[in-house]
Amino acid sequence: RKQFILLFGAIAVFTYLSIQFFPQESSEEAVSVMEESKDQIQIYVLDRDNTLIPLSKGIKEGLSVEEKLEMMITYMCADQVKDDFSGVLAKGTTLKKVQVQDGIASLYFDNRLLDYEETQELKVLEALTWGSTQFPEVKQVQLFLNDQKLMKMPKATVLDRNLGINHFESATGSLHQGDSIVVYYSKTLDDVSYLVPKSKRIAGNASDMETVVKEVLNDVSVSSSLSSPLYQDKIDTMDLPTKENETLIVNMNNALLSSDRSAKQMAYESLVLSLADNFDVDEVKVYVDDNVVSIHGSNEAA
Repeated sequence: RKQFILLFGAIAVFTYLSIQFFPQESSEEAVSVMEESKDQIQIYVLDRDNTLIPLSKGIKEGLSVEEKLEMMITYMCADQVKDDFSGVLAKGTTLKKVQVQDGIASLYFDNRLLDYEETQELKVLEALTWGSTQFPEVKQVQLFLNDQKLMKMPKATVLDRNLGINHFESATGSLHQGDSIVVYYSKTLDDVSYLVPKSKRIAGNASDMETVVKEVLNDVSVSSSLSSPLYQDKIDTMDLPTKENETLIVNMNNALLSSDRSAKQMAYESLVLSLADNFDVDEVKVYVDDNVVSIHGSNEAA
């Protein structure tokens, strides 16, 4: 029987791998985290290039999704972010109330939510949306200001991940032209590597598996500080991707492998995260030479 790597669906894969591989900040901050904390949440902060970077933060176990959302908002405020990162939310921004019902997270803020430069509005919305929808219970986000549905932010309606993240100008035109996919790129800051999701506009159909896989493997389409480990290592598919029930299967060339026949970590993570975020699947199998690849050792025999 073929051995394979079992991976969660898009949100679960993202959360799991980011917990394992995204660097974690030190806990020496105003918000204390209990030493016995074993759970993790994702927060989104800005780097010096105004790129949203996902970071893992430790929290105590057993919190409800509402409590996790409150912690997430607190950690993304300017007064809680240090080093070379900055908070996407203004200092002291308060989440007064949060409700999660029927897949919609309703976030009730105070007036400080609007303390941002106009050019940063999309970054605020992207960070709140992607941060909130990391939890399986949340599919969409609604923002409120002092118990009133927020209408001042032009783009603030009911939000979901279709909003995208880390939008840049692209050769395919404006944000409203062409389909959009999410690709994970790498970025190195002070000798630490991060996996960074970025929305990428494509000319083809985002529901076509061959098109999406091809775009995932291509280099970043704009001038930025992001790099593609898949493109740099000349990693490519050997045949068309296939989908069996809820499993996506891709066959890659040997460029994905290190000398010990294990998968190159950054390239593998970039590939799996990108595929998981773009396809509605529960599992992803990555093969090289009829073997399933792993970043933890030699390939398992087919």
